[in-house]
Amino acid sequence: MGQFIQYLINGLISGSILALIAIGIVAVFKSTKVVNFAHGHLIMFGAYFYFTFAVMLPEAAFMPSWVAKWEPQWLLDYRGDAMMFSKEAAIATWVSNLPRILLGLVGALAANAVLALLIERLVMRPLLGQSIFAMILSTVGLIWVLEGAAGLIWTAEAEQVPTLGPNFPIRFELFGTNLFLFSASLVNFVIALLLFAGLMLVLRYTRSGIAIRATAEDQSTAYGMGINVPRVFSTAWLIASMTGAIAGAILASRTGLSPAMGLFGLSVLAVVLMGGLDSFLGVLIASMLIGVLEAMAQWKLGGSVAEIVPYVAVLVVILIRPHGFLGQKEIERI
Repeated sequence: MGQFIQYLINGLISGSILALIAIGIVAVFKSTKVVNFAHGHLIMFGAYFYFTFAVMLPEAAFMPSWVAKWEPQWLLDYRGDAMMFSKEAAIATWVSNLPRILLGLVGALAANAVLALLIERLVMRPLLGQSIFAMILSTVGLIWVLEGAAGLIWTAEAEQVPTLGPNFPIRFELFGTNLFLFSASLVNFVIALLLFAGLMLVLRYTRSGIAIRATAEDQSTAYGMGINVPRVFSTAWLIASMTGAIAGAILASRTGLSPAMGLFGLSVLAVVLMGGLDSFLGVLIASMLIGVLEAMAQWKLGGSVAEIVPYVAVLVVILIRPHGFLGQKEIERI
């Protein structure tokens, strides 16, 4: 029973990150009816921007020394009293890195937002009025453009970035079994769920959120009601870029940084299809389910089988419910 709980926790943590990534795909689709195949590479750029502002920029000669490593006297005293590899030492290291972490997050959010607005204004907006298929193909083309641009700007070597939270092991006992997880993973889980919940509140209670929901229902009617639909499209791409920046920072801190991160977004498309392309709640449920299924398959069947089990589950769900768990079935009137 204890091992079941261990893998269940691991699966829920992985599922929360999947949900954070999937938010951007759903936001763009709800507003524009376009499946953004380049979302994974938007996440990759967010990760690289985080690396640039959190690792490269603080080491620059013109930056104050406290940005790279903040070490006030009280922190040095606290670290001096801590044992090596202890929780206190991990917290002290995280606090010392806090200025570069905050700079990395702010820089990644801003730079990824600019990138998303450029994509929406220069690539997607000129295609307004064209077929949806043409707009989808443009996102496919963006994959190669963004991947090539990343290769020109940054190296292809895997890099490490600071975690968003202190990283120390948490051990506890449940049902007679010792369980284990890292505090940074718990912080990532909380961040992902808070962002997801915050986005739901924004969509429900703000004017921008209501405009996005109205545009998702019917773009022509939204135009007639005075809603600035192009601005709604820009807002959707901003949501995708900002959640992608946070997801990229989390993924980079977990697995390291490399151009192959962009391919991760393609695998998340299967999760979005399972939950429903136009349903945030459905995507959250699907993400958690896939995360748990993958963890349980890894426990019982091994790593190689665990990689395909989630896709089999997605295929079964789509065969039974083509629009996903909570996807809206469109009725075309002739």
